[in-house]
Amino acid sequence: MQMAAEASSETDLNDLPPPAPAPVTLAEAIAMIDRQFGVEKLLADAGKQVVEPYYRQSVLVYEQFYEKYLSVPGCMHFGLNPDGQFSRDGFYGQARGVRTTIRNMGNVKRVLEVGCGKGLNTIRLAGTHPDISFTGLDLLEEHVHKATARSTDLPNARFVQGTFEPIPKPLRGADLIFGVETLCYAQDLDAVCQGIADSLTPGGRLVIFDCFREDGKGPVSDQMRLATRLLEVGWGVPAGYRSAEEWSAALQRAGLKMNWVHDETQNAMPSVRKLQGFAMRFFGDWKVRMQSRILPDLGRRNAVTAILMPLLFEGQPDGPDATAPGVSYMRLVARKPA
Repeated sequence: MQMAAEASSETDLNDLPPPAPAPVTLAEAIAMIDRQFGVEKLLADAGKQVVEPYYRQSVLVYEQFYEKYLSVPGCMHFGLNPDGQFSRDGFYGQARGVRTTIRNMGNVKRVLEVGCGKGLNTIRLAGTHPDISFTGLDLLEEHVHKATARSTDLPNARFVQGTFEPIPKPLRGADLIFGVETLCYAQDLDAVCQGIADSLTPGGRLVIFDCFREDGKGPVSDQMRLATRLLEVGWGVPAGYRSAEEWSAALQRAGLKMNWVHDETQNAMPSVRKLQGFAMRFFGDWKVRMQSRILPDLGRRNAVTAILMPLLFEGQPDGPDATAPGVSYMRLVARKPA
């Protein structure tokens, strides 16, 4: 069964150099990024539409590094470890959250995942809900091919190539739509929210797991805003992250009602700390940087996002550079009135 194939044991890290010490402050992290990439050079790409080339150029990063050393096969998102201890089981946390919504709704017949990547979440859910039809929609044809190949034993799962701006009309009529770390790429927030609302059946639900700009935890320093912009450039988020409040307002303008906004940041911390440790091998060992030259430019920028994430999620509570977090990781659940 596919579920068994997804299980992954810890990989031996002996073939990697030990990680360098992680940066303690944003200033240290930004200085490291500046030395290796050039901050001004990175910022010159701010706002550019590079979503598709970013994922194409990051294939080796995800498959040969992220999946091999940190996550699980087919995974392209953070893990969620509520107990605060890193384990690879955490990378199924988003699927568990969607499963909870399915269980709470009852009578779900059709589920659509937007930006499904290589199908990890859709495959996981289809394997435990054989009576529900699951569709994964992704921008890249390569992702669709890989997801389809991994789900040959699941007749209730299919994958199609396309964008969620807008959701294709043949995919409308879903009882539940979800997106994991993908709706942040929305260019026109109101148009995307309206398209989701139009694609849901009455009483249907939307579940979003994603990064959101943090405006509510205190003053954010200029340095934190710079780090947030570098994160957006590193991941090719052209319009920048919006706050959960902006998303909630747009969803309500589209006629949806907010059910739940839940901060998952602390649950994501174990995996982003682990990821930062991996990135420090790049910043701390010249041999790793030389080897990374085989990667395209956008693929190498994953080192930028990885080194920044824990600092962006936690902020700096003390000292002359004290700042609230710049980004949070949240789960949003909205409902279409019956």
